Amino acid sequence: MSQLVSLRTRKRNETWTALHDAAARLTLEKGPDSVTVEQIATLANVSPRTFFNYFGTKEDAILGLQEPSIDEQLLEEFSADHDLLEQVSRLLIAVVHSTEGGEPEASRRLEVITEYPYLRQRRFAYFLQVEQLVREVVAEQIAATGRWQAALSRHSAEDVARMIVLVAGAPMRYAMQQAADSPTIQNQFQALDGATALLREVLEEIR
Repeated sequence: MSQLVSLRTRKRNETWTALHDAAARLTLEKGPDSVTVEQIATLANVSPRTFFNYFGTKEDAILGLQEPSIDEQLLEEFSADHDLLEQVSRLLIAVVHSTEGGEPEASRRLEVITEYPYLRQRRFAYFLQVEQLVREVVAEQIAATGRWQAALSRHSAEDVARMIVLVAGAPMRYAMQQAADSPTIQNQFQALDGATALLREVLEEIR
C-alpha cells in the first residue's frame, strides 16, 4: 500500500513540475499575457482539465505556487513560552517556502519574476495567506499559555497574534533580502540570527 501511495505522490510531483516548467518556459519565450492554459497543458502532455487539478490560475503555474502549509515538526517544536520573535520569523520563512513547489535550484521562478516584476503581485497574495496561517497558529498557542494571559485580558488573541506576526515579519523580510543572492531556506535562517538581533537593538533604542 505504501508503495502505491509513493508512486501516486511521485507521479503527482512529476506532473506538477512538468506544468510549472512548461508555464515558465512559455512565459520566458512569449510573455505572460500570450500564454494560455491550453498551451501549458499541451507542452506538459496533460489535459487542461488536469491543469486545474494542480493550479488555480496560469500565474500560479508560471510561478510554481501552491497553498501554504506548516510542517508538523515545526508545530510540535513551537512554544509560546519561549522567544516568539525568532520562532515566528522562522515559521514565516518556512511557510513562505511551502508555497514555492518543486526544487528551488531547478525552478525558473526567479528568472520569470526578474523579467516580469508585476508577477510579484501574485506572490504577495500568497504571502497574505502565509501570514493568516501563521497568525492562527500563534493565536492558538498564546491563548493556551499562561505567560500571555495579562495581555489577553486587554486584547483578543487574534489581535495579539496579528501584532506578533507583523513584528516578526520585519526580521523575516530583512533576512530574505540579505540572502537574496542565494535564497535558500538555510541561508535565510542563517541571516535571521543577525536580523532578529538588529531588531532587538533598534527596539531598545526607540523605546
